[in-house]
Amino acid sequence: MNGKCLLYMSAVIMLCMSCGLANRHDDKMVFRYNESNAISTLDPAFASDLETMWLVNQLFDGLVSMDDSLHVVPSIARSWKISDDGLVYEFYLRPDVFFHSTKDAELARSVNAFDVLFSFQRILDDATASPGRWIFENVASNGFNVINDSIFQIHLKEPQGSFLSMLTTQYANVVCPEAVQTFGMDFRKKPV
Repeated sequence: MNGKCLLYMSAVIMLCMSCGLANRHDDKMVFRYNESNAISTLDPAFASDLETMWLVNQLFDGLVSMDDSLHVVPSIARSWKISDDGLVYEFYLRPDVFFHSTKDAELARSVNAFDVLFSFQRILDDATASPGRWIFENVASNGFNVINDSIFQIHLKEPQGSFLSMLTTQYANVVCPEAVQTFGMDFRKKPV
């Protein structure tokens, strides 16, 4: 290899390395998502098309989720019990799940049962007008109960074998109440 070729290869390597350094974000975590269709919201309450659902499910978690074999598995809930009559679902929340702060608001804290209550009531709230309220049609009146910070109960009107699976949808993702209140309509652009 002659000196000219070695110098050229060195220049190309240096150029490639310097381009990679220009995109570093040591001060924050960067999530890159390639989607050819427009994403209209990052709010789980309004994620009604597949592209938005896929992205929202990368940003938020629910009490339960589905694994690669489509089995319901723990997520924010570490475990759950279903009553013998199939009417009461009791979820035991993990203590190691946290909301993060943003550049606009200091929100870092652990997720608790009151956040689940807020998230589910928000889906049912007429003011929210979420297209996902159908997942809670079988929930009894006043059927969401906070037992304590780490235990959340749901009471159904009648047994429903698919209910646990329905809680894996984006509409049952848990959101930070302070973020929704702080950002208002901008929450759809500023997920926490």
